Amino acid sequence: MPHLTIDSIDWDQSGGGLPYAITELQSQLPVAGRVARQMAGPDRNDYFLVVVDTPLRFHPSPTFDWSRTQPEFHGRDGAGAFLWVYAVVVCSLFAGTQLHNGMRSFPVRVALVVDNTLGNDERLFFEKCEYAAQGFVSDLPGREPVSEPLQD
Repeated sequence: MPHLTIDSIDWDQSGGGLPYAITELQSQLPVAGRVARQMAGPDRNDYFLVVVDTPLRFHPSPTFDWSRTQPEFHGRDGAGAFLWVYAVVVCSLFAGTQLHNGMRSFPVRVALVVDNTLGNDERLFFEKCEYAAQGFVSDLPGREPVSEPLQD
């Protein structure tokens, strides 16, 4: 199974994403992950479910709908309630480009999986994710590279 690293993320200058969470997420990068599979979404067919090697701690906004999550992934620390994120969804920043063998600092969009039942779904449902940011991913050295192109 192919592996990659999420090297960095930054806020989406087009106005999407989670600007308040960028600093927290950046502090946990780089993070390695296994590309579990490709998923079709409502708008394109090249989304990739990535199971991260180390879970990410995500403190949502006060208006976050916790009913979208499973309670066993909730936590609390000095900064408040948080969610352990075990998977992310990535897609190329520009439709038509593809995750590929040997990629380095490849531009992507990154969404946090907040409903872990997504792993059982055949298609991507946006309501099970929280779009976070734009970022860069690379093949993980020393592990099987991402093949070109990835298919189910």
